[in-house]
Amino acid sequence: MIADDDLASRELLASYLEPEGCAIMVVSSGTEAVEEARRLLPDLIVTDVLMPGPGGLQTLFILKNTTETSHIPAIVVSGVSSRILDLMPAAAYLVKPVERWAFVQVVRKYINLSANALQPTKKSQ
Repeated sequence: MIADDDLASRELLASYLEPEGCAIMVVSSGTEAVEEARRLLPDLIVTDVLMPGPGGLQTLFILKNTTETSHIPAIVVSGVSSRILDLMPAAAYLVKPVERWAFVQVVRKYINLSANALQPTKKSQ
């Protein structure tokens, strides 16, 4: 799952993962991220810090303190100060703009991309 309020950022990150065979869900707010994570139990959550509703920090705290989603690794991809990123309960932090190879390498560290079946992407606007 990719959670970012910026459409261009969501599409860019999704375009990095689609060739890897990932099934991708994109959402545009922290509220949607929490709802969809609870419903779909994704293998990985990629989130920005600044979003409407609960921001990325609060979203990750909610997910990490919810039994059914606490095990899901999270990667923060954001343009905010690295000092804020130190507060995030995330497995990894990448600063925007992120290079495709760096992003895919970090994602591969937390999920087995070859095990994912290629499925159509659902895009939220």
